[in-house]
This record gives sequence, C-alpha cells and structure tokens, in this order.
Amino acid sequence: MKYNNSNPAEKFQNRRSFVKKGLIVTLSGAAGIGLLPGCKGEEEEDEGQKVSPPEDLMQEHGVLNRILLIYDNCKNRLINKETFPVEIIGSAAGIVRNFVEDYHEKQEENYLFPRFKKANQLTDLVDILLQQHQAGRVVTDQILEFSKSSSRTDAENQQLIQALTAFNIMYRRRYRLVSRISKNSLKTRI
Repeated sequence: MKYNNSNPAEKFQNRRSFVKKGLIVTLSGAAGIGLLPGCKGEEEEDEGQKVSPPEDLMQEHGVLNRILLIYDNCKNRLINKETFPVEIIGSAAGIVRNFVEDYHEKQEENYLFPRFKKANQLTDLVDILLQQHQAGRVVTDQILEFSKSSSRTDAENQQLIQALTAFNIMYRRRYRLVSRISKNSLKTRI
C-alpha cells in the first residue's frame, strides 16, 4: 500500500499499524530477554562481565518496569475509550506470569529472601514482599481473565482498569522495597 500524505484516514491507519507492530515487537523482545542467558555456549559463559545476583535481579526488574509502562498505556486507552490491539494486555500479563512470577519472584523466594531470614535482617520487608507476590498473582489472574475477550462491557473494562491500576501501584512499591533489599545485600554481603 502506497502512503498518501493527503489522506488523513490512511495516515491514521498507517500510524495505528506502526504503533501496533511496535508494541508487539516490544512485548516479544521483553519475553525473549529471559531466554538470552540460556543461549550462551560453555566457552561464552567464562567470557565477558560477571553479573552479581543483586544486579541480575535489578536487570530483571527492568523487564517488569517495561510491563508497567505497557499496562499504563493500555489503562489510559481503556479510560479514554480508544481502540488498540487488546491482545497486548494478555501478552503482557503472560510475560508477568511466566517471567516475573514463575521465574523472577521464585528466584527471590527461593534464594534471596531465605538469606535475609537466616541473617534476621529486613524480615518485615521480606514478609511484605511475599504477601505482594501472592496478591500480584491474584491480580494477574484477573488481568488474564479480562484480557481474553475483545468485547468487554463497560463494567468489565472498569474492572480491568482497576486491576491494571492495582498491579502497577503494588509493583512500583514492590520495586522500591526490593531495591532497598538489594542495596542492603551489597553493603552487608548477606
């Protein structure tokens, strides 16, 4: 299709297609980030810079922060009743489920948090984070459920907006808490 600057409808359609493809590429790239470390050969693992566990956690939080931005964007579009490819919400929630919850949070729960419990440091924060992990899984279930249908009622859209908002508020707070824990572990070498 040849682009015609004089046709506003065509210009809008091209922009919409560009944005849609950009979001899909972004989500695909975010999903692939977690797979990259497994692509190294044995000889490659010894080369390059080693990443400490706290730094690795912080890099993984970068993926989560990108998902939060996607949720913000989708929430704003829902509020403004703008059309957008709704499968983006389900794809982002899938990344949250598979990478953030089933991998990243499990790493924290199995390796990082027990070290703080054993050292009896920041145990209150660890308990809060464990509760947030559980609450986050419940909210992700809601987001996944609401994102299955492209023809939601206004009430269902409001529930989806509330779920996206709740997730983002909780995980932005969570990010600050985990940042404190990670910085503390660097200082105290737990």
